[in-house]
Amino acid sequence: MKVVFRIASLLAATALLCHCGAPQPPQCHRVPFSSRAPAASLIEETRASWAVLSSNSRKSEWPAAQAQYNVTVAKLFDQLRCGKGTWEERAAAMGAKIFPASRHKANPEEFDALFPASEVSIRKRDHRHITEGIGINLVGWTETTPINVPRPAFQPPTGMPQAVNATLRFDKDGTPTWHFVKRWIDNDFGLAETRQTLSADWSAPNVFYWNMTDLDDLTIQNVLLPDRYMNETGLYFLQPYDPNKIPIVMVHGLKSSPDAFRHIVNDLSPEPWFRDKYQIWLFNYPTANPWLYTGIRFRELMNEATKYARTQGDDSKLNQMVILAHSMGGLVSRSSVTDPGTTIYDEHFNKPLDQLKISSKSRKLIADGMLYKPLDEPKRVIFLAVPHHGSPLATFRLAVMTSNFIKLPKLLTVDLADVTLHTAKDVVTAGGEAQRLPTSISSLSPSSRGIKALAKMPLPKGIHFHSVVGNRGKGQVPDCSDGVVPYKSSNVLPVESEKVVPWGHGVTDCPETSEEIKRILKLHLAN
Repeated sequence: MKVVFRIASLLAATALLCHCGAPQPPQCHRVPFSSRAPAASLIEETRASWAVLSSNSRKSEWPAAQAQYNVTVAKLFDQLRCGKGTWEERAAAMGAKIFPASRHKANPEEFDALFPASEVSIRKRDHRHITEGIGINLVGWTETTPINVPRPAFQPPTGMPQAVNATLRFDKDGTPTWHFVKRWIDNDFGLAETRQTLSADWSAPNVFYWNMTDLDDLTIQNVLLPDRYMNETGLYFLQPYDPNKIPIVMVHGLKSSPDAFRHIVNDLSPEPWFRDKYQIWLFNYPTANPWLYTGIRFRELMNEATKYARTQGDDSKLNQMVILAHSMGGLVSRSSVTDPGTTIYDEHFNKPLDQLKISSKSRKLIADGMLYKPLDEPKRVIFLAVPHHGSPLATFRLAVMTSNFIKLPKLLTVDLADVTLHTAKDVVTAGGEAQRLPTSISSLSPSSRGIKALAKMPLPKGIHFHSVVGNRGKGQVPDCSDGVVPYKSSNVLPVESEKVVPWGHGVTDCPETSEEIKRILKLHLAN
């Protein structure tokens, strides 16, 4: 009864989360007192610093000039950002103008909010990655629709953050010009005789997104009440699709969200080679559904995304795709890039598909989940703490009870019931009770038919595989565990590399994991 009470309390608490007021981006209505010096005098100070930074003969003066330049530009930006009128009107009032928007440059009017990155509070467990240089670090915020409200394909819920750099440039015509550089695209800036590195705060946009969105607050609800969040099963592009960059698709695990990769994204973003060569796609899904079903949706959405991508230009980079998969997401990914033949089907059924007395919808569900065509684009897969042979925790009493609390989506319930009654194999049983529909938790049991089938399916030879395994320190390989998945389950062969990190199941938070991923992604570029 105590366990039941705890679960009920958890449901009530998570329900309250849905009613909290939505956070708002920082706003400025009055120029801060420290920035209220006359704009004309600040511009002249900025112009003097610019002259030093523009001269190769004055390199010894650059550090002091850069510091002074950034201080005065920050004060001028406070004046530009605050007050009445449009951005253009406020720029004109200080005797400046704004450079037009382009692929590399933004116009402040295109954002719903544009504010200093310093206004984003970074928790201690987050590392703030800064690139030193000229200009001030900003976060550009473009609102999208909230969770469960329709939006354009591949657009993340709530909003899209962007790292922006603001500089005030002094060209030959004498009019100071504001440049708002999309920092993800450009690394430096040309002055009269020199090129200077642009400053950047890579952590603030990432942290700000997770401060704003509810995605990371729904992990428990996604397990227990997945029907409410089926609309958020999707692929999110963190930047507009670029045919010149390789997609890296991140697939989270059970009781999780794309938030699981926040530290990895934070550690990758400062790397110029990563920004130049890769683009991030995040796969999000409610994690209560059996992973075989999630695999269906993953393949459907990947096919939609790649079809769209091929309309945008050359697909050579698309065909070098990398998948980064954590925990149950690794089962979804591994199965999706492997030709199943009839292995999964034969593990569940004893007669041909056309002889099963089931509805046409159930027949399609079986075909899509067990007799599918694998994805062609991925060429490298990185497994992170993946239970290739299942997790013993899925058979523990609390896990079975939690599985019983899961309320599967209505669109699945009828078809899964139909399939379950005719297979009489892959179902959850607890203490001799009646058979129940499979859920994500039951489908992770080492004895589940899906896990058994996957073990019989060799890793495809045309794809490079790597593995990162956690060891929380209570034993040595091979008799260790990350606390959820034993090493013997995370270990899969053949892989090109296996890295054991001193961490629990959440290896996505481990700094050594980020370094290993960097190594592998650089290797991928060299191949």
